[in-house]
Amino acid sequence: MLKRFKRLIILSFIGVLIFLFTRIPAQAEKENTWMGQWTFSVVQSTVDVFAAPESGAKPQFQIYKNMQFDPVETVVKDGYKWFKLSNKNFWIPAVEPNGIVNIETTPKQPQIVDLYGILDQPHRYAVKMVKYPGAQGLMETYEKVGEKYVMRHTYTLTYRKEGPKTNYGDLKSPGGNVIRYLYRTTRSSMNGWDKSGEKFGVYKVSFPMPHDALPHLMAGRITPYQYNKIPTVNWKEEGENRMLYPHPPSYMGADIVLHTKRWGSRGCINIENEAMSYFYHEDIVTENDKEIIPLVIYDEDVIAPPIGELF
Repeated sequence: MLKRFKRLIILSFIGVLIFLFTRIPAQAEKENTWMGQWTFSVVQSTVDVFAAPESGAKPQFQIYKNMQFDPVETVVKDGYKWFKLSNKNFWIPAVEPNGIVNIETTPKQPQIVDLYGILDQPHRYAVKMVKYPGAQGLMETYEKVGEKYVMRHTYTLTYRKEGPKTNYGDLKSPGGNVIRYLYRTTRSSMNGWDKSGEKFGVYKVSFPMPHDALPHLMAGRITPYQYNKIPTVNWKEEGENRMLYPHPPSYMGADIVLHTKRWGSRGCINIENEAMSYFYHEDIVTENDKEIIPLVIYDEDVIAPPIGELF
């Protein structure tokens, strides 16, 4: 009887240890929220990223409001709370000594945000693209009436390869969780002609933008100098004219265009020739090369909102 009692005590003690050791990692994972279904988002307009967790270090580059990342390490130094952004020496002050909070914890969920103030730029139109399996999709055009977006037309899209674009030559089209922009231009070798022989141009897509480059910077495939060369909005001055220009070539590629299907594509987005003619001449008719058109692109693995709900 005594032996059985001792055996019960030992088994109970072992059970308590098993319970405690299985609970501790679970609790730790809950506290380290980036290990679960949460991530961190930048809450300031821009935040400097440093080469070391030191208040006097030289900033390497900036990340922008609503950019999301998963830190790999946390330290408190010189009154700051620092997060390490990758296995490289990229550090961001999460909470500064004066109490300024630079980041917040948010759920990991597919949502499209305006990192670069595209919606604050003067614009009359907006465009929404939804990718579907089979390298095809749907495009909706909108006109801004007051503060509301009124849907105008729907077009069928095609492109070369499914999935979000990451590298030059991967034949994929841009997507992602950010509001980009289009602009109308005749400066392209991909211009088309309608049945009457009238020529029409193309619409450039803002790619790459800093959020496209951030994963490559974290992985060491591009340098902070190369990252800093990528504009948020690529305005250039020519005399008295302020014009939009394509984003410069990079590791991710560049010069992504919405153009007629009669031309080939290596990452561009295509619509049928006559539909493209209508789109260019009658639907989204902006002041050439000067007017931003906010652009939302939903990748194949994201559930887009119903038609008519742009953002």
